[in-house]
Amino acid sequence: MTVSKREKLLRGILKIIFIIYFLLLMRFTIFKYAAITEPLKAFFLRSREYNIVPLKATLQMIRGLSPIRLIENLAGNIILFVPFGILLPLAFKARGKTILFGFLVSCFIEAMQFAFAMGAADVDDIILNTLGAVIGYLIYIIAKHIFKDQTVLLTVSAAVLGAGLAAGIFILYIAGYLVEGFPNITFY
Repeated sequence: MTVSKREKLLRGILKIIFIIYFLLLMRFTIFKYAAITEPLKAFFLRSREYNIVPLKATLQMIRGLSPIRLIENLAGNIILFVPFGILLPLAFKARGKTILFGFLVSCFIEAMQFAFAMGAADVDDIILNTLGAVIGYLIYIIAKHIFKDQTVLLTVSAAVLGAGLAAGIFILYIAGYLVEGFPNITFY
C-alpha cells in the first residue's frame, strides 16, 4: 500500500472515530437527561436555565459546592473537548480552524440546551469546552513534532484514539449499569 493510500485509509478511520466521538458528545451534552431509547422524550421537561456572566457559575461552585462537584464540572467540561482538538486536525486537516470550530460547537450545544430546556446554558461551559479544544490542539501539535512522519502520526493517533474511544464507551456502559442496575434483557 502506498503512503498516500495508507494516509487516506487512516484519515478515513479517524473520521469514523470523530463521528462516533461527536455523536457521543451530543448524547452526553444535549440529550443527557433523555433515555437512550427515547432521546426526544425529555425535551421541554425542565425549566430553562442560563448564565451569561463569565465565571459566575464557577465562582458560585467554588463558594458553595463540594470540591468534588467543582472538579467534576471543570475537568468534565475541559476533558470532553480535548478529543475534539486532537481529532479535527487529524481527520479533516482543519488545523487553523480547530479552536474556532471547538468554540462554535460548544456554543451550539449551549444554545440547544437552552432552546430545548435540556440543561443549563452556561458561558462558563463554552469557556471550559474551548479550553479543552485548545489543550487537544496543543497535544496534536506536540504529537506532530514527535511523529514527524505523517503516516506514523496517523497510525499512532488512530490506534490510541480508537482504543481510547472503545475504552471510554465500555467504561460509560459499565458505569451506567452500576448506577441504574442491569436491565432484563430478552431475545425474541
